[in-house]
Amino acid sequence: VEHESLLCDQKITAAAAKNSGGIVIAQVKRIAANDSIPSRQVAIPGALVDCVVVVDEKDVPECHPMSYVEHHNSSLIGELKTPRDSIEKMPLNIRKLIARRAFFGLKPNTIVNLGIGLPEGVAAVAAEEDMLSYITLSTEPGVFGGLPASGHNFGPAYNAVALMEMNQMFDFYDGGGLDLCCLGAAEVGPNGDVNVSRMSKDRLTGPGGFIDISQSTQNICFMTPMTVKGLEVSAGDGKLNIEQEGKVKKFVNSVYETTFSGDEAVRRGQKVFYVTERAVFRRSSESDVIELIEIAPGVDLQKDVLDQMAFEPKVSPELRLMDPRIFTDAKMGAASDFFGSLDDRITYDADKHTIYFDLFGIMLNSQDDIDWFEKALREVLTGLCAEKGPINMVANYDGFDLGKGLEDYYSEKIGSISDEFYKTIVRYTGSAFQRAKLKQQMSMQEWNPDDLFEEFDQDESGKLSIEELREGFASHFHMQLSPAQIHLFQLGDDQRVDREAFEQGVKAVLAEKEAQDGK
Repeated sequence: VEHESLLCDQKITAAAAKNSGGIVIAQVKRIAANDSIPSRQVAIPGALVDCVVVVDEKDVPECHPMSYVEHHNSSLIGELKTPRDSIEKMPLNIRKLIARRAFFGLKPNTIVNLGIGLPEGVAAVAAEEDMLSYITLSTEPGVFGGLPASGHNFGPAYNAVALMEMNQMFDFYDGGGLDLCCLGAAEVGPNGDVNVSRMSKDRLTGPGGFIDISQSTQNICFMTPMTVKGLEVSAGDGKLNIEQEGKVKKFVNSVYETTFSGDEAVRRGQKVFYVTERAVFRRSSESDVIELIEIAPGVDLQKDVLDQMAFEPKVSPELRLMDPRIFTDAKMGAASDFFGSLDDRITYDADKHTIYFDLFGIMLNSQDDIDWFEKALREVLTGLCAEKGPINMVANYDGFDLGKGLEDYYSEKIGSISDEFYKTIVRYTGSAFQRAKLKQQMSMQEWNPDDLFEEFDQDESGKLSIEELREGFASHFHMQLSPAQIHLFQLGDDQRVDREAFEQGVKAVLAEKEAQDGK
């Protein structure tokens, strides 16, 4: 299988056929002598095979393709790496506009699944923005890393870093291994239900891996045009223009078949967003219908959004514009959004007068970049050191990138900051930094349950919603709660948490986290 772009499920398929009294026929390119293939390279044990058929690739090339359209591509099987600059840039069309907005949901060091169709564009946008190496994209046939192939090539990936069998990949997905999935949507209902499996009595598409992926992933981004059948748009100067409206609405009163339940997602504590070329919606426990949270610059709220829906969504009182960079042909330059600002990277422990500084993903490619970095860091440190004097610095340099030839200039600038502001400095790479940071964050003794409950209770209702739990943990503990961790908080019938359940839940989550970190 050295020229197969995927491992697929040959082994378990052969075993199932053999155990069921069937006949196993293996199609091969050539025959090797008995016992000449090293055991670790054997894809299917010979004992499972009843018959071997040799099909010479030169005589019948259509019998050995790597995909529906690729006969042979060395970058799909790891024989060579495709240069990043050879990846074709997407044109600025509806697909790219939607993919660009979905891209802003990606975070560094996360594992993401991209569905077929519109979601494939997210990978192309990540490559264009030079962010592909900071996330792990995956596809259900068993690919980790690289750039997933699109269209009729879907399944394998260019420059993949690892492969596993499809059944193993779904075990990983079903276990909650994904941080985010981007999936298509044929229909969206008022409460956030999604249909992808059946469009009419006589038109059954089937869900594929959609249900496994969507039910087991904490963060979900559904991607769809607002309308179809004739929709034409243009974008430029940071604005969107609807040239011609589509005849068919995608946001309907009732989906023909429920492949994904919005109500069930709320019960499970999932974060669900619906991204179109002109608007972004979300479903939360705060409303029984989806909520409009963003619209594109240049569109009319009533005519271009609300009138193109078969139902009335909730409109957020904090409705904001989509990022105007989405609607320009130039590269967005989204690194700062992807990795967060300098303030987002710094955690200050006032009791220990210590800064935890995460430099992952920072790229300094010129002296101007270094000057900006020095100025921004100096501004932060000046305020923190004004009263208590020199500070303790714990820095994570894993994933930090300094341009060639800039070492001396960087050392000079950062050296002056060290002399002026640092009492001590410890530099880490990788998980050692996280352990150092979490050690001070995760101790329950440093958090009073009653005070913490009051801080989490933003609406002062005396009970916490799932959103308040998530936001509180993200702010105070720098943790993203999984659906399984949400269930540690004994939710009431109203899907809220009282003080007693909150205290017990926090203890359970922190104990679980400390055990995972090996404390």
